[in-house]
Amino acid sequence: MNKGWWRFFIEINHNIEDLMIWKLNQLEIFSYAFDCFIKDTNTSKLLIWLPAFYWKKNKREKLEETLKYFLLENGQNINLFGWDFIKEDEWLNTWKKFWELELIGQNFLVLPCWKDLPSQYDKKVVLKIDPGAAFGTGSHPSTSLCLEMLEKTIVREKTFLDVGCGSGILSIAAQKLGARELHVIDNDYLAINSTRENFKLNFSQINTFTMHQGSFLEIKRKNLLQNYDLICCNIITSVIKPLISHFYEILNSQGSLILSGILESQKQEIIKLLNLYHFKIDNVLSKKDWICIKSFKVTNR
Repeated sequence: MNKGWWRFFIEINHNIEDLMIWKLNQLEIFSYAFDCFIKDTNTSKLLIWLPAFYWKKNKREKLEETLKYFLLENGQNINLFGWDFIKEDEWLNTWKKFWELELIGQNFLVLPCWKDLPSQYDKKVVLKIDPGAAFGTGSHPSTSLCLEMLEKTIVREKTFLDVGCGSGILSIAAQKLGARELHVIDNDYLAINSTRENFKLNFSQINTFTMHQGSFLEIKRKNLLQNYDLICCNIITSVIKPLISHFYEILNSQGSLILSGILESQKQEIIKLLNLYHFKIDNVLSKKDWICIKSFKVTNR
């Protein structure tokens, strides 16, 4: 039963989704989704996918206890939860049932790799994606905001770094907008694999593409990151905050920083940190309760 995935599902209130994202990131779990097809608008189902070869019974039981306790601590009743096993060959079909093409911004079209491009969209900037187990199909507001911000940014001939690359969708967009050199980072090997495969779907050949698996700080300590024109980081606020000063260090003198995965309620806190570490705010986009902030490095202080 090692060739497949264990899927843990648990029903939660919409209001706690962002707290759950924070907890999953703390647990270094990055392959999850919220099922938005539940008719009750106050409730969503959290789905977590775990590689069977690594998540043996004792690890799964511990995770279940941890998440249930976390929800109870935050005043949430637990009504529905459980496990099921998904065979390797059923994995893609699970996504196919629910995912349609999506128009984002003025020019982007996110196209599931198993679908044909409708002729009316042949002038769009097409991002072919096989989501696999990685975050980033463009449907989440934080990702679509990043894409919209990239569209409003001069990317041509820039050296681009994607921190927390997920499916690789932002780097693919940057390449299609003319980026000169791409670097991506993720600490989840599933995301790295997904990014690699999605690049193959979109480009016949790309030579200026460097992938780093591991934590951002660990890779930076090895002096593998430096002199970027543009950094994009679409994670969550608790992860972004301690990285802002490090982003400043590896940007060039005119470098820009795009941050997403930030809730509207966290906007001022992030802006204060950006100002503290010598960034000037350039643009802010918002969608639903999420925001995306673009800033640039100030060197003449």
